[in-house]
Amino acid sequence: MNTSTFINTLVNNSGKELQFSLPDNTIISGDLHITEIQHHSVDSVDCGGNQHSYNETVIQLWVNENSYKTAEWTTNKALKIIDLVGQKKSYQNEAELFIEFGDSDHPTSRYSIQNFAVQQERLVIDLMVKPTVCKPSLTRTAKAGACC
Repeated sequence: MNTSTFINTLVNNSGKELQFSLPDNTIISGDLHITEIQHHSVDSVDCGGNQHSYNETVIQLWVNENSYKTAEWTTNKALKIIDLVGQKKSYQNEAELFIEFGDSDHPTSRYSIQNFAVQQERLVIDLMVKPTVCKPSLTRTAKAGACC
C-alpha cells in the first residue's frame, strides 16, 4: 500500500479505533506509540546489474512493555502525528508504506499492509511480511543466469 492510500484510509475512517494485526493474529496493544515516521530514498543495484530508485515511508510503532497503561489509539490520533511529521517533511504519496514493529515476543520487522478491515467502530490494519525476491527473475525479459 502506498503512503497516500494509507493516509486516505485513515481519513475516510475518522474517529474509529485503530488496531494493527500481526501475521500471527496478535493485535498490537498496550502503551502503544508511533515513535517516528521515516522517509527513505533507496538507490540500489540488483544481482542482475539493474538499477532501481524508489521511496519508502516507514511508520515505527513501539509498545512500552514497562507500562501498565493501555493507549487508546484512534485514526485521529495517528493522523495528528502524521500531520505533524508532514509539516516538517513532505510525504512522497506513491512511496510504499511499511509498519515497523518489534517487542519481546516479536522480532523487529518491517511489515507491509496486506489488507484493512473496516468495522463499525474500528479500523483493523492486517500486516504481513513480504519475502525477499530476486528482482531480475520478476521481469519477463530475465534471461537464465542473468542474476546470481
